[in-house]
Amino acid sequence: MPTEPVPAYVDTPHGRMHVVTCGTGPALVLLHQTPRCWDEYRAVLDHLDGYRVIVPDLPGHGNSEPPAQNTIDAAAQAVVSVLDTLEVPRTHLVGHHFGGLVAYHLAAVAPHRVESLVLSSTPYIDAAERERRRDAPPFNDAGGPEDGAHLHRLWQRRSSYLTVADPAVLGRYVRDVLAHPDPDRGHAAVAAYHSEDAAGRYDGPVLCIASDGDPRAFPHRNRILAAFPQACAHVLSGGDISSPETCPAAFAAAVTGFHRRLAAR
Repeated sequence: MPTEPVPAYVDTPHGRMHVVTCGTGPALVLLHQTPRCWDEYRAVLDHLDGYRVIVPDLPGHGNSEPPAQNTIDAAAQAVVSVLDTLEVPRTHLVGHHFGGLVAYHLAAVAPHRVESLVLSSTPYIDAAERERRRDAPPFNDAGGPEDGAHLHRLWQRRSSYLTVADPAVLGRYVRDVLAHPDPDRGHAAVAAYHSEDAAGRYDGPVLCIASDGDPRAFPHRNRILAAFPQACAHVLSGGDISSPETCPAAFAAAVTGFHRRLAAR
């Protein structure tokens, strides 16, 4: 079993970052979705023996300072700065939803730092997708009356994206929405991104995970897959918008199985 997660703060040129680490072995960085924080991966850590796992709160999330610019590039550069501070020259990289897009960009701008890339439910943001998202309603809007009815709507909306409405998973999501000064800030960064500009810049090993119970991402799973001719695909049966929390063992098995196959080549 991995050691207990150890929280710490890392000062970087991109601001103070909160990072949780555990275990020893090859470096493995896990990047969470928005507006979540490192503990989206808390349950996954129990299934990642043999790695030095590094899980940052991405800029503006959890206990990390907000970036000067709300962009995917700024988030990726902050992660690179964390790797520099922790003296990690090269790492396996995993990202889920928003974290997947940050991982996608990091691999494009610093491919020499990435041993392998796992993209879970990661969108591909081209011109058509930017236009579709331009006028999309806020996904994490928590505004509403003081009687708390808005929180019930937030809970119900998120429940519709889970295969099982686990109260603990929903509670952590609502907590992070309420703690964030602008819980849709991350989605704004996604909507402005140009995935096509980074296509083809990382030619290392790639695994694309698609969760079959994720109605936001699963129908579009082939778009990110098409960006990497070398990629392998894995469908996570029973996965959903919060797969690292709702099926952590299966999520970890997809990642570690991919790494074992790479090592056997």
